Amino acid sequence: MEVLRKYIDADSLMAIMTLPETFKNRKLEVIVLPAEEQDKSSKKAVDIEQALQSLVGAIPYTDMSLVELREERLKKYENID
Repeated sequence: MEVLRKYIDADSLMAIMTLPETFKNRKLEVIVLPAEEQDKSSKKAVDIEQALQSLVGAIPYTDMSLVELREERLKKYENID
């Protein structure tokens, strides 16, 4: 992945975007990275969507603590990345 890093005056950047007043009259470091666009039709996105849909709804009452419920869910969905 290609990365661009540059130091510029805040006044130059303020012409392009809104910055906090505390940045005024200072040198700023700008790092530019390419945006990763996620393809919704990919298998990974579909798997994640299905996993999220299965989580929707109320958790049934059990004698399990929240920590135990969390561990159970983490084990169930640990292979979905």
